[in-house]
Amino acid sequence: MGRAPASSGYDAYLVSPRLRFFLFVTAVATVAHAQDAKPDKAVEPEQIVVTGTRTPERAQKSTVKTDVVTRDEAERRGATNVAEALQSQPGVQVNPGAYGYLGGVSAIQIQGFDRDRVLVLEDGERIVGDIGGAIDLSSISTADLSRIEIVTGPTSSLYGTSAIGGVVNILTAPPAYMGPSGRFRGEYRSYNGVVAQGNGAYRGKQAWVTLDGNFTRQDGLARKPDLPDLTVPEQMRSLVGLRAGTKLGKKIDLRIRARWIRDRADGLETQPVPGLGRFLIDLPEETNRFTLHAIETVDFGKGSQLRLTLGRQWTENETRKDRRDSPVDEIRNRHHGMQSGEGALTLADGARTWVIGTRFEVEHFSQELSKTESLAEGLRTSTVTEVAPQVLGTGAGYGQLSWKFGERLTILAGVRAEGHSRYGGALTPRFAVASRPWSWLGLRASAGRGYRAPSAKELGFVFDHSFYGYRIVGNPALAPEQSWGLNADATLFGESGTSVRVGGFFNWVSDLIDVDTAAGNTVGSVAEYTYKNYGKARTAGFTVDATTQVAKRFYADAGYAYLFTRDDDNERPLGGRPPHTVTTSLRGELPHGFEVYFRYRVVSDAFVDETHRAPGFMTADVRASKALWPRAQAYVGVQNIFDIKQEPGRVGDFRSPLGRIVYIGLRAELPSEDP
Repeated sequence: MGRAPASSGYDAYLVSPRLRFFLFVTAVATVAHAQDAKPDKAVEPEQIVVTGTRTPERAQKSTVKTDVVTRDEAERRGATNVAEALQSQPGVQVNPGAYGYLGGVSAIQIQGFDRDRVLVLEDGERIVGDIGGAIDLSSISTADLSRIEIVTGPTSSLYGTSAIGGVVNILTAPPAYMGPSGRFRGEYRSYNGVVAQGNGAYRGKQAWVTLDGNFTRQDGLARKPDLPDLTVPEQMRSLVGLRAGTKLGKKIDLRIRARWIRDRADGLETQPVPGLGRFLIDLPEETNRFTLHAIETVDFGKGSQLRLTLGRQWTENETRKDRRDSPVDEIRNRHHGMQSGEGALTLADGARTWVIGTRFEVEHFSQELSKTESLAEGLRTSTVTEVAPQVLGTGAGYGQLSWKFGERLTILAGVRAEGHSRYGGALTPRFAVASRPWSWLGLRASAGRGYRAPSAKELGFVFDHSFYGYRIVGNPALAPEQSWGLNADATLFGESGTSVRVGGFFNWVSDLIDVDTAAGNTVGSVAEYTYKNYGKARTAGFTVDATTQVAKRFYADAGYAYLFTRDDDNERPLGGRPPHTVTTSLRGELPHGFEVYFRYRVVSDAFVDETHRAPGFMTADVRASKALWPRAQAYVGVQNIFDIKQEPGRVGDFRSPLGRIVYIGLRAELPSEDP
């Protein structure tokens, strides 16, 4: 197996066995310290989670392992979007360079599964409008974020297609205070970056309303000093949202959400033409995403309720190739949308809790290309349908029973039957058990089946990067992916929030869908690739993470994750899956309202293909803040202190293309003190 040359001496050191051993020892040593620590108070208030079972549970006692990133934690990490909030989250990979052929998308990877194999939800509703199967988490603002819940392992028994590797649920919340309230965050960043986020809200006795807004922009990044080509385009993103809720009676609650997200990216490439010099080619791309959701909840009391949802999402995407001083141009338009409806009934019957539901979805996708060409007889403009309209429909029914045997044992069993308009039916069961034999020990195990039907884009998508020498087209002959997964973890609970958790997983998947880079057809200078079903693959691994108070007002966490993957047909690892990751953080609450936060992550090198390996890398972030009044804060921070960044043109380079980011900002909330 070949190896691409390392870009620096640091890379060569990072991939050595000595460093891998050091990473493991560091995590174990931190865990050992956490077991012995005697903290004065809890690190964070315990969270209530809902994603793993669709019923509210305390995170530490949840039947299915669910991790939480709160809004406060996201801001400590310097995050302005969901990708930045999750980049240093233990047990997951979110690297903006991992999907270079998709244009630098920040998608998430859990247990070795990525793109459409990790289901991304907003308030429990699936997100569409992705790029080549990868939900770009950097396009989802934290302006209206309450918390993010991450569930690992197959969860298709509740959520259906795509929940093979896990589920990420991005949750919002009503205003916390009666009367008027608001939040604002303003920030200036490297590359002339500007961030403005905020909302204004009013909450009365029977109703509430919130207006959300977000605006971000940054300059592009040049590929080479002597050329105007941009590796990263100039970007601008904006969001306008309305959330509201009202009581329709003592037991009926109605909520609505409407959002418009606009993304604009302005790329620039040059193309040498013999005898004509070098053409400048503008590559503007604009995406408009619209979301409408209505959620009605009927509370029957004692933990029983009926939840009804209706939703519609649609995305309009336009990409251009605009050759300056030339009429030869291209415009590509993509349309993607989904209508959905769901009803879920939760029945609490003493120690037993039933969840019974049904869901319907209709998804559609199409793509057109308008092209102006210079022919012998003159200019000709034509519009063709590149992707015929794809319409995919699903209908599903699911049921789940959770049975508590006292305070020490919970058993959960569930199954979902899903019918697909193209692929017929699929049955996805799940079984889980959680035990708390002693107050200081928690045990959990689960087994389940995962299922994923090919997306509309995998069936008919055309991703044209001819300037880089390739294009990717859909394959209407694809078959669904299917998997089985096992997960288990044990948690030791110490005093006042100290905990140590060890977990492991094993997944088997068949008919895995990926881009077939080994069988491309070359037309002129452009290679054309398509998706295909591979035979069988496996992923396995374990995680060790701990959180503790290391001294008065100082809190720390550390985690180590190991990942093993295997493409059984080709007898090699799955590409782009780093086997070792270490994450640590330290937060200190200092006198006079000062707070410091430091986070460090190391990612090992990874197999890409027989001739390339992704380089290992590290990132370190620091943020310092000063309270101005009880609910206002000025702060300054640096992301990626050591300026570790992507090497242009290197295959499989996961590192950030931007490198170091310095920022300074102010955030404030009203009312200025808790009522």
